[in-house]
Amino acid sequence: MTTLSIVAICNDGSSTAARAATEESFRTQGPGPWKLSFADLGRTPSERVNTAVRDGPHGHIAVIEAGDRLEPGALAAVLELLKDSTAPDVAYTDEQWPGQIFPKPRWIPRYLEAYPYLGRLCFVRKALFEAVGGWSEDHAPALEWDFTLRIAERTTNIAHVPILGVMRAHEPPTDRDFLEAGRRAVAARYKRAEVPVTVELTGGAIAEEPEFVRVWRHIPDPPPLVSIVIPTGGGRRNLDGRKVVLVANALRSLVERTTYERWQVVLVPSEGTDAAVVAECGEILGDRLRVVPVAGPFNFSRSVNTGVGAAEGTLVLLLNDDTEVIEPRWLERMVSVASEDGVGVVGAKLLFADNRIQHTGVIFDGEGIPLHVHIFEDDDTGHFGSKVVDLDFLGVTGACLLVSKSLYEEVGGFTEALPLNFNDVDFCLKVIAAGHTVVCTPFARLRHYESSTREARIHDFELEAMRWWKPRTLADPYVNVRGLV
Repeated sequence: MTTLSIVAICNDGSSTAARAATEESFRTQGPGPWKLSFADLGRTPSERVNTAVRDGPHGHIAVIEAGDRLEPGALAAVLELLKDSTAPDVAYTDEQWPGQIFPKPRWIPRYLEAYPYLGRLCFVRKALFEAVGGWSEDHAPALEWDFTLRIAERTTNIAHVPILGVMRAHEPPTDRDFLEAGRRAVAARYKRAEVPVTVELTGGAIAEEPEFVRVWRHIPDPPPLVSIVIPTGGGRRNLDGRKVVLVANALRSLVERTTYERWQVVLVPSEGTDAAVVAECGEILGDRLRVVPVAGPFNFSRSVNTGVGAAEGTLVLLLNDDTEVIEPRWLERMVSVASEDGVGVVGAKLLFADNRIQHTGVIFDGEGIPLHVHIFEDDDTGHFGSKVVDLDFLGVTGACLLVSKSLYEEVGGFTEALPLNFNDVDFCLKVIAAGHTVVCTPFARLRHYESSTREARIHDFELEAMRWWKPRTLADPYVNVRGLV
């Protein structure tokens, strides 16, 4: 059985009362294989922590601050996860501080690049702590963030314990100096891995002040050709007081607002689509357009399968005809994320006409039914960046979905027995079952005039198809038992 060591940093301003609060909370844990020590020797916080860890027992170590209080039963809950030979190298809990509770998702490496979400309590195996060199002042004041980034380079055996582990005495730092130090730490991680990236600070959905870090993986030169597959029936709708052909509106936004240069459109008109609509699309796109009609009753899955089959690009982007580009670099962002090893599918943020959120990822309820996370909510920063940072999910909507053509074909494309609903989620689950990840990148923003031309109704056979996946979706790993990601 492992030993749990708690190292509490005593900063220059740590008071006797702060130490006493931490000690009292430790006593409430009761007897067990755990130890508390105070790191108050050394010129820098890193020296204090490293010395305390070196002199402490083997097992797993977590660092807090004098004044932080362990929640009752926290150590016993962590120990339950760490008690056998298959124990993870890292175990982290949820946390809180005055006025705020932070429920966390399971281990998502890209989330750690955007925000230091492992936080406290975060127990690390002592041997691993020492293998990475412990804490370092190189990227102060983002000491814990830098440390966990270096840990994540050495292990993927990282687990979330969904309990409130600690009440922090103070809110974690969010000032510009801290975020800039975090940006440098993330950039250093990619430099060590010899992966060319640009790392920037970014605000929330509206805020101009930085709140998070964003990584742009460099796109090859020349960039890959993206075939944008758009099924359409040529429907019309009133937008801003004008009756417009939806697909024509979508194509004009592509031409006028897309900065990525290497793309083509594979238009898949349904049977009965007005020939004048197809001709208008040709006038908008010229030689970027390829038309591949599909016969029979409307079947979205068959339409996209037909379009992907005719695509010339190494990447295909499924796009609804009732969308409209907002962010000009949307396609660069999606291609950049797709270039990461292991990523199979990339989705985007979609907004309703009134700027509320329609899609930032798909989660599953207790019955295995997919839901759009944050739907109908304001387009703000969300739960610790959940609406503005890249996150992994079990699914994203097919209204804007990027995937390599080879992977699309490998998993069998969209299931044509699902002609209208859940075909996109079913596809994403097939991609995950094949060993790839599904990512939503909210920087890619489009408008989605959802169900503009077709009735949105869920049928029993579609629900049954989702229940077939229930063993995988029953406990959605991207949803915390205390709240959404």
